[in-house]
Amino acid sequence: MAFIEKLEEYLKKEGYLPEMTEFGLQFKSENLDFLSFRDDQDELFLNLFFPQIFEVTEENRQDVLVAIDKANTEVKVAKSSVRFNNAVWVGVEMLLSETYDLGDIVPRALNMMKYYRDVFYHAYAETPSGKAAIEAAQQAEKK
Repeated sequence: MAFIEKLEEYLKKEGYLPEMTEFGLQFKSENLDFLSFRDDQDELFLNLFFPQIFEVTEENRQDVLVAIDKANTEVKVAKSSVRFNNAVWVGVEMLLSETYDLGDIVPRALNMMKYYRDVFYHAYAETPSGKAAIEAAQQAEKK
C-alpha cells in the first residue's frame, strides 16, 4: 500500500474526511484546510501542509520574509515559505522509521503548523507592514 493510502486510511479512521486529488490528499482539521502531496518514490516520507495562511503582495513581501525568518527560527518542526509567489504555506516534512505511528505524528504535526501560524502572525504584526495593517483595521472598526 502506498504511503498516501496509509495516510488516507488513518485520516478516515480519525474522522478527518480526506479527499484524494490528483496531487495527493486534502482534508480539514478544526475547519482549516490541510494537504499532503503524493510521493510514490518514498514510502517512509511524510509531508503535510497548511496552505495559504497569508497573502503575499509586492507591498508586504519583504516584511513577510522577515516574519517567516523569525518564525522559522522560533518554531521547531514546522517551517514556511512563499509558494506560488503569492502565499505563505506552512509545512512539516519528515523521514519516518519503519515502525512509524501516524497516531503519534499527525496530530502533533497539525498542532505545530497551527502554532507556527500564530507565531508568524505575531512576527508579521511587528513589521512596518503589519503595524500599518493593524492600524488600518483599528481605524475601520471605529467608523
